Amino acid sequence: MITSLKSFFKNQLPDIIRRRLGNRIMATIIVSITLVMGVEIVLDLYFGKKDTIELMETLSMDLAASTYSGIKYPMSVGDSSAVEQVLTDIREKMEGIEVFICDTNQLITWSTHRDKIYTNIKNTITNTESLAALSVLLQSGQAPKESFETEIDGKRHIIIIEPIHNEEVCFHCHGSSRKVIGGMIVKTNVERALMTVTAAKNRTIFTTILALLAIIVISYAMIEKFISSRVQRLADGVKKVAGGDLDFEIQARSSDEIGELARSFNAMTHELKDAHDEITNWTLTLEDLVEERTNQLKRAQESAIQGEKMASMGRLAAIVAHEINNPLAGIRTYAKLMLKRSGEIFPDSDSKYIQYLDTIESESARCGEIVKGLLQFSRPTKPLIKDHDINTIVEETLRLVQHQIDLLNIEVKLDLDPESPSASCDDQKIKQALVALLLNSCDAVQSDSGSIEISTRLLAIEKKVKVAIKDNGVGMDEETRSHMFEPFFTTKTVSPEHEASLNSGLGVSVVYEIVKSHNGTIDVESEQGKGTTITISLNQEPEMTS
Repeated sequence: MITSLKSFFKNQLPDIIRRRLGNRIMATIIVSITLVMGVEIVLDLYFGKKDTIELMETLSMDLAASTYSGIKYPMSVGDSSAVEQVLTDIREKMEGIEVFICDTNQLITWSTHRDKIYTNIKNTITNTESLAALSVLLQSGQAPKESFETEIDGKRHIIIIEPIHNEEVCFHCHGSSRKVIGGMIVKTNVERALMTVTAAKNRTIFTTILALLAIIVISYAMIEKFISSRVQRLADGVKKVAGGDLDFEIQARSSDEIGELARSFNAMTHELKDAHDEITNWTLTLEDLVEERTNQLKRAQESAIQGEKMASMGRLAAIVAHEINNPLAGIRTYAKLMLKRSGEIFPDSDSKYIQYLDTIESESARCGEIVKGLLQFSRPTKPLIKDHDINTIVEETLRLVQHQIDLLNIEVKLDLDPESPSASCDDQKIKQALVALLLNSCDAVQSDSGSIEISTRLLAIEKKVKVAIKDNGVGMDEETRSHMFEPFFTTKTVSPEHEASLNSGLGVSVVYEIVKSHNGTIDVESEQGKGTTITISLNQEPEMTS
């Protein structure tokens, strides 16, 4: 039985009832009230009709008894007018009731309806059971124990049969030998009473339906207000918390079970939020620590690799410079001597050999500059640290490369810190580094449309001074940026407008060594096709060495 009910509720009920608690409660209330009221209506209808019939039977018997009492004396003295008057009063005052008095031959002698007098009772009463009971009564004087129901002209009637006994007052007319001298038949039309019962039934059904609707509406409103909406808020809260909204709270004003559940839900949400925040903070802290340590390791590794590269290249540069410096000096010296005596050796001033000698001399000079750079790279000198105005260093550096800037028609913008910050540095080496960076920027930009911006900034809290050189040149990709501080690495190619500035690729590596010797940092931001920004960071105060 229980399994069948569970299966019914699971499979047969509509989704709208199964999926909402309020609807299930409403369905339970509606079914319960409908069953109770339905049973009550059925019982009222059944017993109402039965009670009405019994009441009409009782009234008919009482009427028969009172009628008999009213006509007994007039009949005994032969006062027919008095008997007729009683029956006439019944006809006029009691609608739907007919009284018939018949003799032992079933001939009607008195009646509330005069047209039935001297007719056989069988012409008026057609119910066989009542006629059979009447025959028994006229013979034995035994009245039937129950009434009879019959339908006449489509209307229900009750027939009551009572005997008229031959009493002593009647002996003068009927003699004393007979026990029964006749019978009284009371025919009552109960259709009107049944119509009243039907009307009462209809009113009961209508009232019940209205009451059921009222109960449904009130119950739905109460359930929706006190149960469904609050449970729905709890469900929505669970969804929001599950979605990550740990700040959500449910208003819990009532002190009932749902209110207590809402307060417990809010307490749980607060605890979850605290735990989540704590885990998040620990995670962020751990991530920051891991990222910081990773960056430190990466910088240390890059610095170690770069230092090893520099040391190796320095040793190689020293060997190469030593080996080729003297031959190059001899080549250039003999080339200069031949050029001085070119008029004697080559009488023709336009001789191509003079051009050859000039090329040999200039290229030897350039090789000498490369060798000089190698020597400087291989044997860097210790910087002479003093306080210098960084703005002054920038302005003096700019004057050193102004000829190159003017030659290429490059626009230069200065954005110097108004506080004229000072830095602990070797001004000559910083100028050398800035010259190398400015020449690189000149090589990277286009003539007539290139621009270079030089800015200085004081970082008072960090006690550092920053110098940034920004150009709108070709920029670099990630691969180029990763190799830019390596000696002899260059992306420059010989071109008519930049041929004069073509160098060996030692410039940026020398800059790196200079900045490193100052315990500073150098940062590069570049995007291919959008230019490059190189920022040098120097200390305001010299670092203490142990």
